[in-house]
Amino acid sequence: MSTPVTDDDAQIRIERLFGIFVGGSYLIYLAILIPSIDANTDLVARWWTAPAVTVVFGAPLTMLIASLARRRRLARWSAAATAYGYLATGLAWLVAWNHESSPVTLWYSMLPVFAALAAAIVLSARATMVFLCAAVLLACTSEYLARPDDKAGVLPLSIAFTLSFTLLFVAAGVMTLRTARLLDRTRAATYAAAAETAATLARQAHRTKIDALLHDWVISTLLAAGRHGNTGSVRRQALTTLDKLNARPAPAAVVPVRSALTQLRAGVLAVDLTPRVDVTAAPGAGDLTVPADVVDVLDAAVGEAMRNSVRHAGTGTVRQVAIRADATSVTVDVVDNGCGFDPAAIPPHRLGVAVSILRRVNGLDGGTAAIVSTPGAGTAVRLAWTVPS
Repeated sequence: MSTPVTDDDAQIRIERLFGIFVGGSYLIYLAILIPSIDANTDLVARWWTAPAVTVVFGAPLTMLIASLARRRRLARWSAAATAYGYLATGLAWLVAWNHESSPVTLWYSMLPVFAALAAAIVLSARATMVFLCAAVLLACTSEYLARPDDKAGVLPLSIAFTLSFTLLFVAAGVMTLRTARLLDRTRAATYAAAAETAATLARQAHRTKIDALLHDWVISTLLAAGRHGNTGSVRRQALTTLDKLNARPAPAAVVPVRSALTQLRAGVLAVDLTPRVDVTAAPGAGDLTVPADVVDVLDAAVGEAMRNSVRHAGTGTVRQVAIRADATSVTVDVVDNGCGFDPAAIPPHRLGVAVSILRRVNGLDGGTAAIVSTPGAGTAVRLAWTVPS
């Protein structure tokens, strides 16, 4: 059994919507085409109709259920079965046809566009266009054979018209899926570039330190040894150089908790002067020191939360900010009574919430970030850092 997946990627979200749309369309057409299915039974051998209806409509209905349940693997398998099942059904019709004609439209010929949209979920753009041409050719040929009085002499025109009509919808679907895949690749590249930038900065800082050690101590010691030989001062300088090379990295810069609280409060007011900002330090918080980089990350995330509230919460919104510290942690709550939103409905490419707030703080050692919001009921953002154990 396939497992549920989340809509983290744009491609997954679009595929799911396509599955729902195509499966729902097949369900509607099944209800519409029941009279035609019954009327067309006289055109073919008895063995064809029941399997054909099962194959043509069963797979897309499975895709609809799987898409609603977020079972992506099952939905993709059902999409492939929908597409290839349609072609197989058309080829089987040519074998089962008893050379009779009918005044009623062949029900099978009404569905090539939906089969092609299902194919777009699992095939490349070029393969989908080839599939569409094959599906239209089969559908129009079958319709021509079943209704020669209405279609005599116009099969090429019928194929051209059907293909041009369906091509518009299928091309739009293909471009939508292609855009979703491109968006996912661009977003992944953005995250990779951000990680590479951070790693490069870390390497540059480490290299600067190494360069300083080499220039200030190693080279100076070697020059002193070359000029003065094995003297007591050179030996002492050499021992000092070895101590420098073996020394542990200097601890990251830290700031007193009150300085951290002051910086966070200033960051809030730099975005908006109107909110009430409560700053409290619990007993015992005076001895807490916070790494400077932690304060900078919290400051940037709080600023982004405030900007989001100002931009999206609506006019007349009241905002409150609570900044608290105790002996082991710093917590910031940004709360407003604005229009709110559904956090699960935020598109993945919206980096303001996903990257600038959540990932930024959750990436800290000891950092946590959470957003709670409901449409019409405001938004609460909690950012916290606890001294790592």
